[in-house]
Amino acid sequence: MKKILLSALLTICSITLTIAQLNEGHVKFEIEVSATNPEMEMAVGMMQGSTMNLFFADQDLHSELNMGTMMTVSTIVLGKSGDVMILMNGMMGKKAIPTTLDEVLENTKSKEVSPMDVELLDETKDIAGYSCKKAILTNEDGDEMVTWYTADIKVNTQGQSYHNENVPGFPLQFTQNANGLIMTITAIEIEESISKKDKKELFSSKVPDGYTEMSPEALNKMGM
Repeated sequence: MKKILLSALLTICSITLTIAQLNEGHVKFEIEVSATNPEMEMAVGMMQGSTMNLFFADQDLHSELNMGTMMTVSTIVLGKSGDVMILMNGMMGKKAIPTTLDEVLENTKSKEVSPMDVELLDETKDIAGYSCKKAILTNEDGDEMVTWYTADIKVNTQGQSYHNENVPGFPLQFTQNANGLIMTITAIEIEESISKKDKKELFSSKVPDGYTEMSPEALNKMGM
């Protein structure tokens, strides 16, 4: 189950690296979790109430993923310098993992990702005030992922393991099935600006007080 939950975590987090071309704003997502596999029922209970917040300004990004009672993961990406800081707060305590955008993208490219067939449909619906169209992504095992995307928000999805370059827009809702653990991530609120004070606090790659620094290699050795 640990491996499945970590895979789900990385799937959700991968959306955070695609916002760098947006100008400025804050997208708040809610995460609904259910299970078709009885072995995942415990995970459903632990992940109830999960949320994700994305803050972006120019080339900088700060994501906050709250996975219910399991853990909170924050990812700060500074576009100009290429610095990345990952902050994890959970069963392991408070850990800070400094890395770079180049290392993250190189690690993403090294992963074996099944090819996806993309079907673009004319169905539309409004999500958080944006008109979205539907796309169905199917892998070689026949597993489907439904995405609702908007063309009104421009993003750079090149080099991302989650986003398919044939989906012409930014996802405001997507559903992921990880071995019977079903997660639906939906944008519920979008703000178009961030205050100067908040920018200074959100877009900092310094290790916060109370966090212990850990290398990406040490994290990998722990199976994460």
